[in-house]
Amino acid sequence: MDKPSNKQFFQPDRLLYLDGVIQSTRQGLAAYHEALVQPAMFAHPNPKRIAIVGGGECATLRETLKHSTVEKVIMVEIDPIIVDVSKIYLEEWNDCSMFGDGSIRYCMDDPRVEMYHLDALQWFRDRYSNEKLFDVVILDALDPQNAVDFVEALYGDGPFMNSLYNSLTDNGVLLTQVGE
Repeated sequence: MDKPSNKQFFQPDRLLYLDGVIQSTRQGLAAYHEALVQPAMFAHPNPKRIAIVGGGECATLRETLKHSTVEKVIMVEIDPIIVDVSKIYLEEWNDCSMFGDGSIRYCMDDPRVEMYHLDALQWFRDRYSNEKLFDVVILDALDPQNAVDFVEALYGDGPFMNSLYNSLTDNGVLLTQVGE
């Protein structure tokens, strides 16, 4: 058995907060993002076109890009600052150097990725059902139990959820958080 590195044992945890609410931690990084993404990706027989709503630290993107079938990932994250900060300070979250030939460190640099810094509610409502459909849509926005004004618009049975449903192929998979 290989001896674990000191870095593994002595590296401090990193915590990502938005509006005073914890969003992600280094210690929970793999467990959370793998559990969020992989069931949906494996549930689809051949996931080629993926949409990610939110996911600014790009860990959800990293998990999605592990699949060689992926041809295009559209990521709609309203906050460009969280993406920029994560690139610099949360490198583990968005490191794709272990995929392919290892030449791409930052997952957003993968040519299969398109990023839009827009309101996802509006982006999906404006585009679907007249755009190319997705095999998998992953909603990695704020947790549903957070008490913010637009949580019902994201997770409720309304125009946004209908637009996500309309953006899916016939055998498409929609994955969303359900809270604690």
